Amino acid sequence: PGTTAIKNIKSFVSIKKGKSYTLKPKLSFVRKADKVTYKSSNKQIATVSRKGVVKGKKKGTGTITIKSGKVTKKCKVKVK
Repeated sequence: PGTTAIKNIKSFVSIKKGKSYTLKPKLSFVRKADKVTYKSSNKQIATVSRKGVVKGKKKGTGTITIKSGKVTKKCKVKVK
């Protein structure tokens, strides 16, 4: 038992190059929430910090994967 759902994450976010956007996941859990991890599908387009801050590097699209326990949520990021 741990995280059962990740909410409050948009499926699509658009940011300008050089700007950042902070992901603020709300977790539903049984006893204790599992640790949240973030991963970028394309670090040349957008990077993501351990705290969920997405930074636009270059024009294009990428996907940020938010994971907590066995639950995964994806957020598509377009950098203008």
